[in-house]
Amino acid sequence: MAVPPRWVKKVDGRIEPFDESRIARAVLRAGRNAGREAEVERLAREMARSVTLFLAKQDERTPRTALIASALEAALSETRHESIASAAREFRDWRRRRGSEVRVHAPRPGGSSPVEVLSYGGAHPWSKRRIVEVLVEKAELARESAEDVARAVEERVFAAGLNQISTTLLRELIDAELFERGFSAQVGRLEVIGLPKEDLKRLTFVAQAGSPIAIEDQITRATLTRFALDELVGRQAATAHRRGDLHLVGLGRPYRPAASGVCVRALVDATAPARAPDLVRRLIGVCRTAHCSYESSFALVNVERGLAGLANASDLQIVLELLVAAIAAPESEDLRPSPECLLALDLAPEDPAEQRVVEMLLELFQALGSEAHGVRLVLRYSGRPTEVARERLLRAFELARGGSRCDLVLGAQPGPTSRGLIPEVVALQTAILNLAGIAIAAGRGERERFSLGLNAAVEAALTAFHNRRRRGFASWVRPAAPLFGRSDPQHPSVGPLDHRRLTDCIGLAGLDAALRYLTGEGPTENARVADLACEVHEEVRQRASQVGARLGLGQVVVEDVPNGDVGILLASKDLERFPDAAELLAGSPDWDTGVRLVPREGETPGADLALRLRLAAGGGSPLYLARPVLAAASDAEGIVDQILAYFAG
Repeated sequence: MAVPPRWVKKVDGRIEPFDESRIARAVLRAGRNAGREAEVERLAREMARSVTLFLAKQDERTPRTALIASALEAALSETRHESIASAAREFRDWRRRRGSEVRVHAPRPGGSSPVEVLSYGGAHPWSKRRIVEVLVEKAELARESAEDVARAVEERVFAAGLNQISTTLLRELIDAELFERGFSAQVGRLEVIGLPKEDLKRLTFVAQAGSPIAIEDQITRATLTRFALDELVGRQAATAHRRGDLHLVGLGRPYRPAASGVCVRALVDATAPARAPDLVRRLIGVCRTAHCSYESSFALVNVERGLAGLANASDLQIVLELLVAAIAAPESEDLRPSPECLLALDLAPEDPAEQRVVEMLLELFQALGSEAHGVRLVLRYSGRPTEVARERLLRAFELARGGSRCDLVLGAQPGPTSRGLIPEVVALQTAILNLAGIAIAAGRGERERFSLGLNAAVEAALTAFHNRRRRGFASWVRPAAPLFGRSDPQHPSVGPLDHRRLTDCIGLAGLDAALRYLTGEGPTENARVADLACEVHEEVRQRASQVGARLGLGQVVVEDVPNGDVGILLASKDLERFPDAAELLAGSPDWDTGVRLVPREGETPGADLALRLRLAAGGGSPLYLARPVLAAASDAEGIVDQILAYFAG
């Protein structure tokens, strides 16, 4: 396989690391000069990739920049973008002429500049010209202004009597000069995204008690989150996220879709008859590929149907044990898996062979307890009130209390999308709206102002989705497998990328608290407040549909997205913003992000479950009961009887 060059030789003989993005920037600049900026963004990526592949096939380990420029111009001309090729050629000629006009002064005694610039990549002599070129190329400053800024910076450095200066301090001096001259936008373009040293020291100290990879993961996520907020989602959404009006999930891995899933039955049917070694190899390959492709979760759906064809019980047992052992993450609890693999199956199927698969998985997860990091059992109950269903529902609560990673989905509808439980559908992004914070900002009894705040939060979330699609996911060259276009028969795909399979998801946090603040009562205490909860859900759905259509997002679903960490994070922000938040939390550490099975004092047992089932049914999505919710329930039998009665009615 051809490898692209690692280094390039500049016109003046300097050796620099090869940077494919500089080729793309050259196309973008030429496109602007040619008056074709609108169409040039995707072209820039394609041309940069083409030139890189061309260079990889050449014999030169360190190609000259002239060769790269010629290859780019040839590629543009051959693809009928002659005007952009001409603009790129003219800019190159102009730079060559301008460079020949620069006078090089005789070196100082001693043979080098008195100031040495230190960066993480090495050290080099002071050069005002370098500053000018950076300001022109990266900050898009006019050359005259760039030279003025560089001259002022040089005077300050020399006046300070320094003989060494770090690039960090140099950048601060450049930023100060830009700001003083009114170039605030250019300051943002040159900003370095990273973490303060004190934050790094704090993370290092905390991580010493955990796995070494955890600190690397935290630093990477923190840096990429800041980048995503500054560059990908847009100012409106970034402000709403930082303020706490909403939470954009997954910004620490901004180039990964949130979740997806594949039907195990489809994978098995790809090569019939199913043989245990081939089957387990195929499933493990799919899960490991997905592990590097998604941010939150990847689901193997309909596991019981896909594996029911294994006639030999011992073969089935081996397949299940090998599958879980292979996809379980070896990391400790201080490192969040990326993503979790979900084994989703019907809780009480009719077919005896499928029932055998379910029973074996239940026994396997019970034996593993809390040891199966990164893999989770998701049991779906679709509403057939049988004795087997009752026994399995109780079993789910038992597994959760024992520490097993076991969740429960209630409802005949497929989903939820945000967990990857609809095969062949990709949940690109997820946002959770902070209804409690929006209500407090609106004021007690201010229903109309609450609606305005809610609409603004939906607008901000969907604008973030739109911007991230355009600036982040549009750069996919070969999108995440296994759902997209792999021709390898050992890893069958369910088809090429289709925009109709892409979905964005919205969840709600703090619904109960928001309604208590607006009305003085909770939705489980007053039937009219429960009706208001349904109105709020419908309002969010309608607004999401309207804004999504306007922004061209396609499908935007509003569904149950349980996430306790987000509830705590949003509550902590509201405690800093609003004095009323502490009273509203009433000792609880977080805003609710899903169903609550433990009744409050004086509350009818099961009241919140009934409300959440009603809300889920109204939105056409199932209700998701995560393991912590199941484990906290004190009256599992009463809850199971309520679930069975609801679906029987």
